[in-house]
Amino acid sequence: MPGDLTAEVWLDVSGVHLEGVVWDDVAGRLRFVDIPRGRIFEAGTGWFDLPAPVTAVHPTTDPATLLVADGDGMALTSGGALTERLAAPLAGRPEIRMNDGNVDPAGRYLAGSMAYDVTPGAGALYRLDADRSLHTVLTGVTISNGLDWSPDGTLCYFVDSPTRRVDVFDYDVATGALSGRRTFADTSDLPGIPDGLTVDADGGVWVAFWGGSRVVRYDTGGRADHTVRLPVTQVTSCAFGGPDLDQLYISTSTEDLTPDQLRDQPAAGAIFRAEPGRRGRPVNRFVI
Repeated sequence: MPGDLTAEVWLDVSGVHLEGVVWDDVAGRLRFVDIPRGRIFEAGTGWFDLPAPVTAVHPTTDPATLLVADGDGMALTSGGALTERLAAPLAGRPEIRMNDGNVDPAGRYLAGSMAYDVTPGAGALYRLDADRSLHTVLTGVTISNGLDWSPDGTLCYFVDSPTRRVDVFDYDVATGALSGRRTFADTSDLPGIPDGLTVDADGGVWVAFWGGSRVVRYDTGGRADHTVRLPVTQVTSCAFGGPDLDQLYISTSTEDLTPDQLRDQPAAGAIFRAEPGRRGRPVNRFVI
């Protein structure tokens, strides 16, 4: 494919299932999670553990406080401990957990769920507003995954992984309403299934492919124009970072790999970095 790029190991933390890379431009630090361990990594400073699973982490308007998605819903953490439960839509439902999420341009949090056994349609997509009210915005979701907005905030990109599509909604930043769902990119001709995603400063959508050993960029018309190749199969998420937001950080996993595959993929469970020739955008922060 035109625009083929490669990624190199940037940080080897021997992760089980790394997810949710996010660059905090205020702290100048990359954060990500190891879902089954409940571990939040802060690159350069170490990590801390919360009750597992922890499926996503995002900065807030308080530099000392982070927002996490976990087994029950959404919570705030500070000083290495959970400090406030914001919403618990999955409490008492051990068969299901939260998965990926992101903060919209107005500071709301959208995050989805999935069943551990991947029961079709068992998940949902939720929106948590600054007033702590929780709204279910999509039902019938199987594996709620990548989520991000166009640079002007009028489009919201979303992945329900088994569909093998990246969908796009019209987005009302004033209200948080989603409408007009349609296919942005059909990925069924590629190996693996779409997982996490991020949108660059030019509106290009970078999608990580679980089981596909790659991250693919789609232009604003939904056409693939760059591929980042990785030497591991289970690629989970990607985000721009670095002082100039020109580095693409990519998380990977060892989940579902056989012993033979693990021997063949010694870098599985590491964070990779590529120089894609594009820039990202500063992260949105949850309003608290």
